[in-house]
Amino acid sequence: MERVIKLFILIITIGFIVLPVSAAAAPSAPQTYNPYGAPVKVTLPQCIKTFNAGYEKLFFLTEAAIANNNFNVEELQSQGGYIVFSAGSYKFLATVISFGTNKAILKITPCNNNYTFPPLIIRNVFRYIEANQYKKF
Repeated sequence: MERVIKLFILIITIGFIVLPVSAAAAPSAPQTYNPYGAPVKVTLPQCIKTFNAGYEKLFFLTEAAIANNNFNVEELQSQGGYIVFSAGSYKFLATVISFGTNKAILKITPCNNNYTFPPLIIRNVFRYIEANQYKKF
């Protein structure tokens, strides 16, 4: 019994010595927090969506979605149908294109043509518009 107690105390003592040394020796990678998720390769069809809303309504819904997601609007032109906005270090061009009387297309593409970015940025805009496209304002 005495041997078991000595062995137990020896294991605990070694554990307290080795554990902090191994934790201090492990290199820590810099942790950066990205609220939009990890950047992945996105295809162009994922950036385009057709909505059952007219051109003007879709443009206003896009503007509201960008504001709702706390993205920064850098340039806006309602007559041309585009909005340039940034989300973190990513910069996007949102273009609204008329498609019939009550349909319009929204295309959100990165300004630098690098399609490796968090897809949550575009999905959040599309979700907001889908949730509000049938509301009257």
